[in-house]
Amino acid sequence: MLEQILQSLLIIAAIGLMLLVLYQIMKVSGALFLIGLISGLVFIEIYGIYLFFTERHLYSEDLAANGIWSFTGFYIALNLFLAISLSMRWWRNRIV
Repeated sequence: MLEQILQSLLIIAAIGLMLLVLYQIMKVSGALFLIGLISGLVFIEIYGIYLFFTERHLYSEDLAANGIWSFTGFYIALNLFLAISLSMRWWRNRIV
């Protein structure tokens, strides 16, 4: 009887430790995902600026070939989103 109780407590403790380790792994993987996402967006911005100054005709060719779902379309949408969100933030801070 005592052995079964101790064995049950040990199993509960082991499951708790496994869940704790899984939680830590999920925290790390979430942080790595955010780092990758931010790095990808930075790369897209830098590459878009590079293409704008070196290969301007590629923008119009890409839009003509692939439409709005191209790199150029995503780049334009991303920059519009950043410009609008930064201007809204500036406007909100200016009023307050």
